[in-house]
This record gives sequence, C-alpha cells and structure tokens, in this order.
Amino acid sequence: MADARVLVTGGSGFVGRQVVAALHRLGADVAELPAPRPDLLTPAGRAEVLAVAAADTLVHTAWITSPGTYWTSAANLEWVAATLDLAKAFRAAGGRRFVMVGSCAEYDWQRPTHSAWRESRACRPRTPYGAAKLLTWAALLAFARQSGLSVASARVFVPVGRHEAANRLLPSLIHAALTGTEIATGPAELTRDFLDVRDAGEAIARLALSQVRGPVNVGARRPVTLGRLVDLVPGAAQVVRLGGRLPRAGEPMWMVPDSRRLRRAIGFTPRYPLDATIADAIACSAG
Repeated sequence: MADARVLVTGGSGFVGRQVVAALHRLGADVAELPAPRPDLLTPAGRAEVLAVAAADTLVHTAWITSPGTYWTSAANLEWVAATLDLAKAFRAAGGRRFVMVGSCAEYDWQRPTHSAWRESRACRPRTPYGAAKLLTWAALLAFARQSGLSVASARVFVPVGRHEAANRLLPSLIHAALTGTEIATGPAELTRDFLDVRDAGEAIARLALSQVRGPVNVGARRPVTLGRLVDLVPGAAQVVRLGGRLPRAGEPMWMVPDSRRLRRAIGFTPRYPLDATIADAIACSAG
C-alpha cells in the first residue's frame, strides 16, 4: 500500500508529525490539509477534512494531549464521539482503512507483573483517558465488523524525543540539568519502555500501510528504570530528587510492552537507542 493516499489527523503534533514524515519516506501520498486546520470536534470541521483529503487510509493521531490534564479531562469524551463520527463519515466517503492511536493506558494497570505486556492482556483502564481510548476502540471495532472497514489500534507506550511538550518527563529532566534547577520525580525503580518518537512514527506509518488488524503494541520492549533515565541525561543526577514525588494513583511500577506482533507483522525494529534519543532531544531544545 505504498501508493495509498493517507490522511493524518493531528499531523502537526508530537507523534503525528513523525507519522507524516515516515509516510513520505515510505512513498505514500499524504493528504495536505488547509491552514488553519479545521476543528475535528465539529461536524463541519470533520466534513471539510475528509472532503479535502479524499483519502483511502486515515491515521487518527489527533486527541487531547495537554500534559498534566489529558489523563482526566472531560474532553476525552468529546474525542470519543468525534472519532467515531469521523470513522463513519470516512467509510461513507469510500475510505478503506482506519488506524487509531491507542494507549498503554487501556490495559489493566493493577495486575502486577515484571513480564512484557501482550495485546491479550486484560483491558481495565484506570484513567478517563485510557477508558476513552478503549471505548473508542470497542465501538470502532463493532462498526468495522458491520461496515467492512479495516481497522487497527497502535497502542503506543511511552514516546519521547524531539518536539516533546516542555512539561513532560524527559524535557523536564533536560531543562533541570541545563539550568541546575532541582526537581522531584517518582521512584528510581519505576520502569517504562521509552521509545524514540521517530520510531513511534515509523511504526504507526508502517502499520497504516499494512493489512494488519486489531490492537498492536508500539514499543521497543526495552525496560528502563527512571533512575537509569536520569543517569542518561547529562547533569540530571545532580539536580533530580528521585522518589520525591509519588506516582499517579493507580500507576503501575512496571509498564513494558511485548512488541513481537509489531516486529513480526510489519518487520519493525526501533532504530534509535535511548542515549541517541536523549542527545537529539537536548540538541533540539538548545536549537
């Protein structure tokens, strides 16, 4: 499907811009949207986007992403309704494939484990954000069965890197190190899978151009503790107080995906080691 015409919603966002870049590299015809971009939370905005794009494949990265608020915002429900209406209108206009960006927040966070999470893991969201993403996927899947639309959900774990919002974890560590400002973080043993956002964009783009259906974990399957992340940011160990802040309520200490389906289905493996991602993020923040 390298000759597919693809619409990417949220194409100027943190993840979306990397999806667009990867699609161009893969030879896809990426629809250009008007500026300013139409508001996807309105019926008129959704109709305008679909009319301009005339796409057969849609990658839906747009959602509320404001750091510190998106986990609990009531706007998550608005995005559920908007996404489902967008999918229906897209199919009615002749669209064939719809790939949404899901989240690790859809999974059961309370089931303790130190093994990688597979797509078969139970889904019991602990946040409104995770619940909204899961509700969207369930409804989208039901619509797909009825309409014949090809659907997949890229369940992204922890993308990091260039153009990341300043108050997210990695940019906060970099800023603290560069300015000598002390900050408090969660416990040193908190373990995550930090994936370069360029790799995340590549994985989602390849998934969109494939025929793979269903949920697909997007991650590096590379467990990294918060303590190790701090050590990798030059100068951060001197100003970061590990364990000075409690984790978010219900947040698991271990959250690492089993990404074998991603590798086997579309031949994807991450290109960027974490130290290279951090160096790139530092260079971007300085430039």
